[in-house]
Amino acid sequence: MDSEASVHDLTDDRYQLIEQGPASTVSRTWSSFDGQEPQWIVAKSATTRKKFSKEPHDIIKELRILCKLSHINVISVLSHFKDTTASMLTIYLPYIPFSLAQLIASPSFSPFSPPPISALDSTQEARMLVLAKSITFQILCALAYLHDPARQITHRDIKPSNILLTPEGRVVLIDFGIAHEEATASGGHGDMWPEPAGQMYFEVSTGPYRAPELLFGTRAYDAVAIDMWSVGTVLAEMFAALRLSPDYADDDLEDEGPSPDTRWARDTLFNGRRGEIGLAWSIFKVRGTPTRESWPAFAELPGAASVEFKVVPRVPLREFLPNLPTKDEGEATRVLELLEGLLAYPPPQRLRARDALNHAWFGGKIVLPPGYVDDRTTDDERVVFELDGEVLAGLSER
Repeated sequence: MDSEASVHDLTDDRYQLIEQGPASTVSRTWSSFDGQEPQWIVAKSATTRKKFSKEPHDIIKELRILCKLSHINVISVLSHFKDTTASMLTIYLPYIPFSLAQLIASPSFSPFSPPPISALDSTQEARMLVLAKSITFQILCALAYLHDPARQITHRDIKPSNILLTPEGRVVLIDFGIAHEEATASGGHGDMWPEPAGQMYFEVSTGPYRAPELLFGTRAYDAVAIDMWSVGTVLAEMFAALRLSPDYADDDLEDEGPSPDTRWARDTLFNGRRGEIGLAWSIFKVRGTPTRESWPAFAELPGAASVEFKVVPRVPLREFLPNLPTKDEGEATRVLELLEGLLAYPPPQRLRARDALNHAWFGGKIVLPPGYVDDRTTDDERVVFELDGEVLAGLSER
Protein backbone atom coordinates (compact mmCIF):
# COMPACT_ATOMS: atom_id res chain seq x y z
CA MET A 1 0.00 0.00 0.00
CA ASP A 2 1.20 3.52 -0.82
CA SER A 3 0.06 5.35 2.29
CA GLU A 4 -1.59 4.94 5.65
CA ALA A 5 -4.82 6.29 4.19
CA SER A 6 -4.88 3.80 1.31
CA VAL A 7 -4.36 0.88 3.66
CA HIS A 8 -7.80 1.54 5.12
CA ASP A 9 -9.55 2.63 1.91
CA LEU A 10 -11.70 -0.40 1.12
CA THR A 11 -12.78 1.21 -2.16
CA ASP A 12 -9.18 0.97 -3.42
CA ASP A 13 -9.11 -1.32 -6.44
CA ARG A 14 -6.45 -3.44 -4.74
CA TYR A 15 -9.14 -4.74 -2.38
CA GLN A 16 -10.96 -7.75 -3.80
CA LEU A 17 -14.47 -8.39 -2.50
CA ILE A 18 -14.91 -11.86 -0.98
CA GLU A 19 -18.34 -11.57 0.59
CA GLN A 20 -20.91 -8.85 1.09
CA GLY A 21 -23.83 -9.50 3.41
CA PRO A 22 -26.29 -7.57 5.56
CA ALA A 23 -23.99 -7.75 8.58
CA SER A 24 -20.52 -7.04 7.14
CA THR A 25 -18.31 -6.79 4.07
CA VAL A 26 -15.25 -9.02 3.69
CA SER A 27 -12.43 -8.22 1.22
CA ARG A 28 -8.85 -9.29 0.73
CA THR A 29 -5.70 -7.44 -0.26
CA TRP A 30 -1.92 -7.92 -0.38
CA SER A 31 -0.39 -5.84 2.39
CA SER A 32 1.62 -5.82 5.60
CA PHE A 33 1.36 -4.37 9.08
CA ASP A 34 3.97 -3.23 11.59
CA GLY A 35 6.91 -3.92 9.29
CA GLN A 36 6.00 -7.58 8.79
CA GLU A 37 6.40 -9.38 5.48
CA PRO A 38 3.57 -8.65 3.01
CA GLN A 39 0.83 -11.27 2.91
CA TRP A 40 -2.74 -11.74 1.82
CA ILE A 41 -4.96 -10.27 4.49
CA VAL A 42 -8.71 -10.09 5.05
CA ALA A 43 -10.51 -6.87 5.88
CA LYS A 44 -13.83 -7.39 7.65
CA SER A 45 -15.80 -4.16 7.86
CA ALA A 46 -19.14 -3.31 9.45
CA THR A 47 -21.02 -0.31 10.78
CA THR A 48 -20.76 0.72 14.41
CA ARG A 49 -24.12 2.50 14.34
CA LYS A 50 -26.92 0.42 15.84
CA LYS A 51 -29.57 1.80 13.51
CA PHE A 52 -27.70 0.41 10.49
CA SER A 53 -26.34 -2.82 11.99
CA LYS A 54 -27.92 -6.27 11.70
CA GLU A 55 -28.92 -7.36 15.19
CA PRO A 56 -27.30 -9.28 16.94
CA HIS A 57 -24.14 -9.04 14.77
CA ASP A 58 -21.68 -6.83 16.61
CA ILE A 59 -18.26 -6.05 15.14
CA ILE A 60 -17.31 -4.01 18.23
CA LYS A 61 -17.81 -7.05 20.44
CA GLU A 62 -16.10 -9.27 17.87
CA LEU A 63 -12.94 -7.17 17.96
CA ARG A 64 -12.98 -6.94 21.75
CA ILE A 65 -13.30 -10.71 22.12
CA LEU A 66 -10.74 -11.61 19.45
CA CYS A 67 -8.15 -9.26 20.94
CA LYS A 68 -8.22 -11.13 24.24
CA LEU A 69 -7.92 -14.59 22.64
CA SER A 70 -4.71 -16.42 21.79
CA HIS A 71 -5.11 -19.97 20.51
CA ILE A 72 -3.70 -21.85 17.57
CA ASN A 73 -7.23 -22.76 16.36
CA VAL A 74 -8.72 -19.25 16.67
CA ILE A 75 -8.21 -16.52 14.06
CA SER A 76 -5.82 -13.80 15.18
CA VAL A 77 -6.19 -10.04 14.69
CA LEU A 78 -3.45 -8.34 12.68
CA SER A 79 -4.76 -4.81 13.14
CA HIS A 80 -7.94 -2.77 13.13
CA PHE A 81 -9.10 0.68 12.06
CA LYS A 82 -12.07 2.76 13.19
CA ASP A 83 -13.41 5.31 10.74
CA THR A 84 -15.26 7.67 13.06
CA THR A 85 -16.55 9.82 10.20
CA ALA A 86 -18.23 6.89 8.46
CA SER A 87 -18.99 5.01 11.71
CA MET A 88 -17.24 1.91 10.36
CA LEU A 89 -14.89 -0.54 12.03
CA THR A 90 -12.51 -2.74 10.03
CA ILE A 91 -10.72 -5.77 11.44
CA TYR A 92 -7.66 -7.08 9.58
CA LEU A 93 -7.13 -10.84 9.73
CA PRO A 94 -4.92 -13.46 8.05
CA TYR A 95 -6.31 -14.73 4.74
CA ILE A 96 -6.98 -18.48 4.71
CA PRO A 97 -8.74 -19.42 1.45
CA PHE A 98 -9.82 -22.99 2.20
CA SER A 99 -12.69 -24.00 4.51
CA LEU A 100 -14.10 -27.19 5.94
CA ALA A 101 -17.19 -26.56 3.80
CA GLN A 102 -15.04 -26.97 0.69
CA LEU A 103 -13.38 -30.11 2.02
CA ILE A 104 -16.70 -31.70 2.97
CA ALA A 105 -18.02 -31.02 -0.54
CA SER A 106 -15.03 -32.69 -2.18
CA PRO A 107 -15.25 -36.28 -3.51
CA SER A 108 -11.72 -36.79 -2.16
CA PHE A 109 -13.15 -36.55 1.37
CA SER A 110 -15.02 -39.81 1.02
CA PRO A 111 -14.39 -43.54 1.50
CA PHE A 112 -15.16 -44.08 -2.18
CA SER A 113 -12.99 -43.58 -5.22
CA PRO A 114 -14.10 -40.72 -7.48
CA PRO A 115 -16.71 -41.30 -10.20
CA PRO A 116 -17.15 -43.03 -12.54
CA ILE A 117 -15.78 -45.93 -10.46
CA SER A 118 -17.20 -44.92 -7.05
CA ALA A 119 -16.00 -48.10 -5.37
CA LEU A 120 -15.07 -48.42 -1.71
CA ASP A 121 -11.40 -47.52 -1.38
CA SER A 122 -9.84 -48.66 1.89
CA THR A 123 -6.86 -46.31 1.52
CA GLN A 124 -9.06 -43.30 0.89
CA GLU A 125 -11.35 -44.31 3.76
CA ALA A 126 -8.37 -44.46 6.13
CA ARG A 127 -7.16 -41.03 5.00
CA MET A 128 -10.63 -39.55 5.41
CA LEU A 129 -10.92 -40.95 8.92
CA VAL A 130 -7.54 -39.58 10.03
CA LEU A 131 -8.43 -36.16 8.64
CA ALA A 132 -11.95 -36.14 10.14
CA LYS A 133 -10.56 -37.10 13.53
CA SER A 134 -7.85 -34.42 13.42
CA ILE A 135 -10.26 -31.68 12.35
CA THR A 136 -12.85 -32.60 14.97
CA PHE A 137 -10.19 -32.79 17.68
CA GLN A 138 -8.88 -29.33 16.77
CA ILE A 139 -12.39 -27.84 16.76
CA LEU A 140 -12.92 -29.28 20.22
CA CYS A 141 -9.57 -27.87 21.39
CA ALA A 142 -10.68 -24.42 20.24
CA LEU A 143 -14.02 -24.74 22.03
CA ALA A 144 -12.45 -26.12 25.20
CA TYR A 145 -10.27 -23.00 25.23
CA LEU A 146 -13.20 -20.66 24.61
CA HIS A 147 -15.58 -22.38 27.03
CA ASP A 148 -13.02 -22.56 29.83
CA PRO A 149 -14.32 -20.88 33.04
CA ALA A 150 -11.47 -18.39 32.74
CA ARG A 151 -13.02 -17.07 29.49
CA GLN A 152 -16.67 -18.23 29.27
CA ILE A 153 -16.90 -17.36 25.57
CA THR A 154 -19.20 -19.17 23.16
CA HIS A 155 -19.07 -18.87 19.38
CA ARG A 156 -22.77 -19.51 18.56
CA ASP A 157 -22.19 -19.98 14.82
CA ILE A 158 -20.19 -23.17 14.41
CA LYS A 159 -20.59 -24.38 10.82
CA PRO A 160 -18.24 -25.70 8.10
CA SER A 161 -17.80 -22.32 6.39
CA ASN A 162 -16.62 -20.78 9.69
CA ILE A 163 -13.96 -23.46 10.09
CA LEU A 164 -10.94 -22.71 7.93
CA LEU A 165 -8.09 -25.10 7.11
CA THR A 166 -4.52 -23.98 6.47
CA PRO A 167 -2.35 -25.85 3.94
CA GLU A 168 -0.76 -27.64 6.92
CA GLY A 169 -4.15 -28.92 8.08
CA ARG A 170 -4.58 -26.52 11.01
CA VAL A 171 -8.16 -25.63 11.93
CA VAL A 172 -8.88 -21.92 12.33
CA LEU A 173 -12.21 -20.82 13.79
CA ILE A 174 -13.48 -17.51 12.39
CA ASP A 175 -16.44 -15.11 12.55
CA PHE A 176 -17.11 -14.15 16.16
CA GLY A 177 -19.74 -11.58 15.18
CA ILE A 178 -22.46 -13.20 17.31
CA ALA A 179 -20.22 -14.67 19.99
CA HIS A 180 -21.32 -14.47 23.62
CA GLU A 181 -19.14 -13.66 26.62
CA GLU A 182 -20.77 -14.55 29.91
CA ALA A 183 -18.68 -12.18 32.03
CA THR A 184 -19.69 -9.12 29.99
CA ALA A 185 -23.23 -10.07 29.01
CA SER A 186 -24.79 -7.30 31.10
CA GLY A 187 -23.22 -4.59 28.94
CA GLY A 188 -21.04 -1.64 29.84
CA HIS A 189 -18.29 -2.59 27.39
CA GLY A 190 -19.39 -0.59 24.40
CA ASP A 191 -21.09 -3.52 22.65
CA MET A 192 -23.92 -2.59 20.34
CA TRP A 193 -26.13 -5.50 21.41
CA PRO A 194 -25.53 -6.47 25.07
CA GLU A 195 -27.38 -9.54 26.34
CA PRO A 196 -28.34 -9.32 30.00
CA ALA A 197 -29.30 -12.53 31.79
CA GLY A 198 -32.61 -13.81 30.50
CA GLN A 199 -32.42 -11.64 27.37
CA MET A 200 -30.13 -13.67 25.14
CA TYR A 201 -30.67 -13.71 21.40
CA PHE A 202 -32.09 -16.92 19.98
CA GLU A 203 -31.53 -15.65 16.41
CA VAL A 204 -28.05 -17.17 16.43
CA SER A 205 -26.36 -20.10 14.68
CA THR A 206 -27.16 -21.02 11.09
CA GLY A 207 -29.70 -23.30 9.42
CA PRO A 208 -29.11 -27.02 9.95
CA TYR A 209 -26.49 -26.34 12.66
CA ARG A 210 -28.95 -24.63 15.05
CA ALA A 211 -29.73 -26.36 18.33
CA PRO A 212 -33.43 -27.21 18.78
CA GLU A 213 -33.98 -25.00 21.83
CA LEU A 214 -33.18 -21.93 19.69
CA LEU A 215 -36.17 -22.74 17.48
CA PHE A 216 -38.69 -22.20 20.27
CA GLY A 217 -37.93 -18.65 21.35
CA THR A 218 -35.92 -19.19 24.50
CA ARG A 219 -33.93 -16.19 25.74
CA ALA A 220 -32.31 -18.05 28.63
CA TYR A 221 -30.23 -20.96 27.41
CA ASP A 222 -26.91 -22.73 27.83
CA ALA A 223 -24.74 -21.16 25.12
CA VAL A 224 -22.03 -23.80 25.57
CA ALA A 225 -24.58 -26.48 24.73
CA ILE A 226 -25.48 -24.52 21.57
CA ASP A 227 -21.89 -24.81 20.36
CA MET A 228 -21.72 -28.51 21.18
CA TRP A 229 -24.91 -29.33 19.26
CA SER A 230 -23.46 -27.49 16.27
CA VAL A 231 -20.24 -29.50 16.50
CA GLY A 232 -22.33 -32.66 16.46
CA THR A 233 -24.09 -31.60 13.26
CA VAL A 234 -20.75 -30.75 11.61
CA LEU A 235 -19.25 -34.11 12.59
CA ALA A 236 -22.32 -35.93 11.28
CA GLU A 237 -22.08 -34.05 7.98
CA MET A 238 -18.57 -35.42 7.44
CA PHE A 239 -20.03 -38.93 7.19
CA ALA A 240 -23.26 -38.04 5.36
CA ALA A 241 -23.95 -38.74 1.69
CA LEU A 242 -22.21 -36.75 -1.04
CA ARG A 243 -24.40 -35.93 -4.02
CA LEU A 244 -24.46 -33.88 -7.17
CA SER A 245 -26.54 -30.75 -6.72
CA PRO A 246 -28.87 -29.36 -7.91
CA ASP A 247 -31.10 -31.89 -9.66
CA TYR A 248 -29.46 -34.38 -11.98
CA ALA A 249 -29.99 -33.65 -15.64
CA ASP A 250 -30.47 -37.36 -16.36
CA ASP A 251 -30.22 -40.71 -14.64
CA ASP A 252 -26.62 -41.28 -15.77
CA LEU A 253 -25.18 -37.96 -14.59
CA GLU A 254 -24.33 -39.18 -11.10
CA ASP A 255 -22.04 -41.82 -12.56
CA GLU A 256 -20.28 -39.42 -14.92
CA GLY A 257 -19.24 -36.81 -12.38
CA PRO A 258 -20.22 -33.14 -12.23
CA SER A 259 -21.21 -31.16 -15.30
CA PRO A 260 -20.83 -27.37 -15.56
CA ASP A 261 -24.35 -27.02 -14.18
CA THR A 262 -23.86 -29.19 -11.10
CA ARG A 263 -21.65 -29.33 -8.04
CA TRP A 264 -20.89 -31.79 -5.32
CA ALA A 265 -22.74 -31.15 -2.05
CA ARG A 266 -22.85 -33.06 1.21
CA ASP A 267 -26.15 -33.83 2.92
CA THR A 268 -26.69 -32.15 6.27
CA LEU A 269 -28.13 -34.25 9.07
CA PHE A 270 -31.03 -31.83 9.48
CA ASN A 271 -32.88 -29.71 6.91
CA GLY A 272 -32.46 -25.98 7.48
CA ARG A 273 -34.09 -24.82 4.23
CA ARG A 274 -37.70 -24.72 5.44
CA GLY A 275 -37.68 -22.23 8.29
CA GLU A 276 -37.61 -22.84 12.02
CA ILE A 277 -40.64 -25.12 12.17
CA GLY A 278 -39.35 -27.15 9.22
CA LEU A 279 -35.94 -27.47 10.87
CA ALA A 280 -37.52 -28.52 14.16
CA TRP A 281 -39.54 -31.20 12.40
CA SER A 282 -36.48 -32.47 10.53
CA ILE A 283 -34.65 -32.77 13.88
CA PHE A 284 -37.60 -34.59 15.45
CA LYS A 285 -37.81 -37.04 12.53
CA VAL A 286 -34.22 -38.07 13.31
CA ARG A 287 -33.94 -37.64 17.07
CA GLY A 288 -37.59 -38.32 17.91
CA THR A 289 -40.33 -35.94 19.00
CA PRO A 290 -39.38 -34.61 22.47
CA THR A 291 -41.18 -36.31 25.32
CA ARG A 292 -41.11 -35.96 29.09
CA GLU A 293 -38.60 -38.79 29.13
CA SER A 294 -36.29 -37.67 26.31
CA TRP A 295 -36.38 -33.92 27.10
CA PRO A 296 -38.19 -33.07 30.35
CA ALA A 297 -37.69 -29.31 30.05
CA PHE A 298 -38.87 -29.03 26.43
CA ALA A 299 -42.42 -28.09 27.46
CA GLU A 300 -41.01 -25.07 29.33
CA LEU A 301 -39.62 -23.46 26.15
CA PRO A 302 -41.68 -20.36 25.24
CA GLY A 303 -42.81 -21.64 21.84
CA ALA A 304 -43.11 -25.34 22.64
CA ALA A 305 -46.91 -25.23 22.89
CA SER A 306 -47.46 -23.10 19.81
CA VAL A 307 -47.10 -25.99 17.37
CA GLU A 308 -48.19 -29.57 17.83
CA PHE A 309 -45.88 -32.09 16.21
CA LYS A 310 -46.70 -35.65 15.30
CA VAL A 311 -45.05 -38.03 17.75
CA VAL A 312 -42.35 -40.02 15.97
CA PRO A 313 -39.64 -42.26 17.46
CA ARG A 314 -35.91 -41.72 17.35
CA VAL A 315 -34.18 -43.19 14.30
CA PRO A 316 -30.64 -44.63 14.56
CA LEU A 317 -28.12 -42.07 13.30
CA ARG A 318 -26.33 -44.76 11.30
CA GLU A 319 -29.16 -44.69 8.73
CA PHE A 320 -28.26 -41.11 7.77
CA LEU A 321 -24.48 -41.56 7.63
CA PRO A 322 -23.52 -43.88 4.76
CA ASN A 323 -19.86 -42.83 4.85
CA LEU A 324 -19.17 -44.12 8.36
CA PRO A 325 -16.11 -46.40 8.58
CA THR A 326 -16.78 -49.85 7.15
CA LYS A 327 -13.48 -51.60 7.76
CA ASP A 328 -13.59 -51.21 11.54
CA GLU A 329 -17.06 -51.56 13.07
CA GLY A 330 -15.72 -50.42 16.43
CA GLU A 331 -14.58 -47.16 14.83
CA ALA A 332 -18.03 -46.51 13.41
CA THR A 333 -19.62 -47.30 16.78
CA ARG A 334 -17.34 -44.82 18.54
CA VAL A 335 -18.24 -42.06 16.06
CA LEU A 336 -21.93 -42.74 16.68
CA GLU A 337 -21.42 -42.72 20.45
CA LEU A 338 -19.71 -39.33 20.24
CA LEU A 339 -22.55 -38.00 18.10
CA GLU A 340 -25.12 -39.25 20.60
CA GLY A 341 -23.34 -37.31 23.32
CA LEU A 342 -23.17 -34.12 21.28
CA LEU A 343 -26.74 -34.33 19.98
CA ALA A 344 -28.47 -35.06 23.27
CA TYR A 345 -31.76 -33.20 23.64
CA PRO A 346 -31.40 -31.88 27.22
CA PRO A 347 -28.66 -29.23 26.98
CA PRO A 348 -27.07 -30.20 30.33
CA GLN A 349 -26.54 -33.73 29.00
CA ARG A 350 -24.55 -32.67 25.94
CA LEU A 351 -20.88 -33.46 26.05
CA ARG A 352 -18.66 -30.50 26.87
CA ALA A 353 -15.61 -29.93 24.69
CA ARG A 354 -13.11 -30.85 27.41
CA ASP A 355 -14.90 -34.17 27.95
CA ALA A 356 -15.37 -34.87 24.25
CA LEU A 357 -11.60 -34.60 23.77
CA ASN A 358 -11.25 -37.69 25.95
CA HIS A 359 -13.92 -39.68 24.11
CA ALA A 360 -13.03 -43.19 23.00
CA TRP A 361 -13.02 -42.12 19.33
CA PHE A 362 -9.83 -40.19 20.08
CA GLY A 363 -8.27 -43.17 21.82
CA GLY A 364 -5.80 -43.95 19.04
CA LYS A 365 -3.32 -41.70 17.28
CA ILE A 366 -4.39 -38.16 16.47
CA VAL A 367 -2.41 -36.52 13.68
CA LEU A 368 -2.00 -32.78 14.19
CA PRO A 369 -0.18 -30.22 12.02
CA PRO A 370 3.54 -29.76 12.75
CA GLY A 371 4.17 -27.22 15.49
CA TYR A 372 0.69 -27.57 16.97
CA VAL A 373 0.66 -26.22 20.54
CA ASP A 374 -2.23 -26.43 22.99
CA ASP A 375 -2.14 -26.86 26.75
CA ARG A 376 -4.40 -29.88 26.44
CA THR A 377 -2.09 -31.71 24.04
CA THR A 378 1.16 -31.20 25.92
CA ASP A 379 2.56 -34.63 26.79
CA ASP A 380 -0.53 -36.25 25.25
CA GLU A 381 0.68 -39.62 23.99
CA ARG A 382 -2.14 -39.76 21.44
CA VAL A 383 -0.81 -36.78 19.50
CA VAL A 384 1.57 -37.36 16.58
CA PHE A 385 2.69 -35.05 13.77
CA GLU A 386 3.00 -37.69 11.10
CA LEU A 387 1.57 -41.13 10.46
CA ASP A 388 3.38 -43.75 8.39
CA GLY A 389 5.80 -41.04 7.30
CA GLU A 390 3.08 -38.66 6.11
CA VAL A 391 2.06 -35.33 7.65
CA LEU A 392 -1.52 -34.08 7.88
CA ALA A 393 -1.21 -31.88 4.79
CA GLY A 394 -0.55 -34.94 2.65
CA LEU A 395 -3.76 -36.66 3.74
CA SER A 396 -6.04 -34.33 1.79
CA GLU A 397 -6.15 -33.72 -1.95
CA ARG A 398 -7.72 -30.34 -2.48
